[in-house]
Amino acid sequence: MGHVCVVCEIWFAFSWLLVPKLCPINRSTDLNVLKEKFEVPSPNNPTGKSDLPGIDVFVSTADPEKEPPLVTANTILSILAPDYPVEKLSCYVSDDGGALLTFEAMAEAASFANVWVPFCRKHNIEPRNPESYFNLKRDPYKNKVKPDFIKDRRRVKREYDEFKVRINGLPDSR
Repeated sequence: MGHVCVVCEIWFAFSWLLVPKLCPINRSTDLNVLKEKFEVPSPNNPTGKSDLPGIDVFVSTADPEKEPPLVTANTILSILAPDYPVEKLSCYVSDDGGALLTFEAMAEAASFANVWVPFCRKHNIEPRNPESYFNLKRDPYKNKVKPDFIKDRRRVKREYDEFKVRINGLPDSR
C-alpha cells in the first residue's frame, strides 16, 4: 500500500510541475468586449449605464517605518486610477498601527488623486502608479497624440514632485 502512495505522490509532483510549463494559460482582458457586454443599452440594461460589478480593494499597513507612506500612497493612487466606473470602485486602507503619519499621508494621497486620476484616464497612462510612471526609461511622449499631453504631463509631474516632498516631510509622530 505504501509504494502505491509514493507512486501517486511522484505522479502528482510530476504533473504539478510540468503541466503548467508545457501548457501555460495566458489570459488578457478585451476591454471592448467588456464595454459591449456591460455598457451598451440592452433589455437588461436599458440606460446603457455601466453594469460592471463593484470592486472593493483593501490595503493593509502596520508600520510606516517598514512600509513607507509614499509607497502606500502610490499603491492607493494606482488602485484609484484604472479605467473603471468611479462609482463601482472603492479602496479601503487599514492601518493596524494606527499611525498618524499614515493617516496624513493618505490625506495627501487623496488630494493628489484629484490630479493624478483624471490625467491617467484622459491620456490612458500606464503604469498607473505615479512613481513607476515617472521613472520609466522609455519615451513618455511616444504615441501620445493629444496636443495637451505634454503640458498636462509637466503639470502633473510638478504636482507629483511637490506631493512627494509633502509626504516625505510629514513628521513621524505616532
